[in-house]
Amino acid sequence: MKMKSTYNITQNPLSLEVKKMISQGFVEHAICQTGMDGLSDDSISFEIFDDSSFVGSVVVQLFWGQLQIKYLFVDKKYRGKGIARHLMHQALEFGKVRGCQFAFLETMSFQALELYQKLGFVVDFTRPGYAKNTSIHYLKKTLEGSAVSRKLARTGVYGVATENEKMLLIKQDHGPYAGRFDFPGGGIEFGETPEEALRREFVEEVAMSFDSITFLSNLIATIEVSARKEKSAYTFFQIGMIYQVEGFRPLKNEQEAEFQLCWVDVKDLTEKECSGLLWKFISSSF
Repeated sequence: MKMKSTYNITQNPLSLEVKKMISQGFVEHAICQTGMDGLSDDSISFEIFDDSSFVGSVVVQLFWGQLQIKYLFVDKKYRGKGIARHLMHQALEFGKVRGCQFAFLETMSFQALELYQKLGFVVDFTRPGYAKNTSIHYLKKTLEGSAVSRKLARTGVYGVATENEKMLLIKQDHGPYAGRFDFPGGGIEFGETPEEALRREFVEEVAMSFDSITFLSNLIATIEVSARKEKSAYTFFQIGMIYQVEGFRPLKNEQEAEFQLCWVDVKDLTEKECSGLLWKFISSSF
């Protein structure tokens, strides 16, 4: 690709569109380099209200398998009552359940440094020199007793079957993507070719056969599964070989399908309704 000799640089308020493109670029690069995007879930807010009055909140997010304390705020009318400490304990317990080995945060020198130190956080680094002679402190706390997250991996084969601009999907009833839409398909068993595995999965899951398949792409997805959803926390890493399925039809012997067939317009789906692989496919194809 020939590079332009000059580029025009414009200054604008950051738009949601540009923010999304930047974020997606970071995610794609992270996945390419490491196999995961680093941010497993949306931010979680633990909140306290006094009737309808907002008291305070702590906002956290899992960042590369560890707990980031993004924001801690208590309304000035409720400060000095131990509410911030209560919120932080809730956040740290959340990190332990999710298998985090440590929590980390940053705070300005005029904010809550003393509170965090009383909670066991240790200053990793301090950067002075900001306006009004302020500094930023970077702190970390080891989460003793955290649930050790298992790491599970699966290589599978999955089929794209379309009809009347809709795609044949199943809805997972268990596992890391329980309650979400997914491709028909699954893990490749010992000695199977990808096509043999996909034919078996179509018979078992949707009671259908097909004439042929055409390779489309290899996709990967990673999800952090909490101990609140299953018996113990784990990280699930998935490699999916995606095939277009042609000439599909119900089995003549009317074998009962494991899942109810769903013909879905995938353009109407959101990320939270899809398995990781399905969402990657939709995002890159539509």
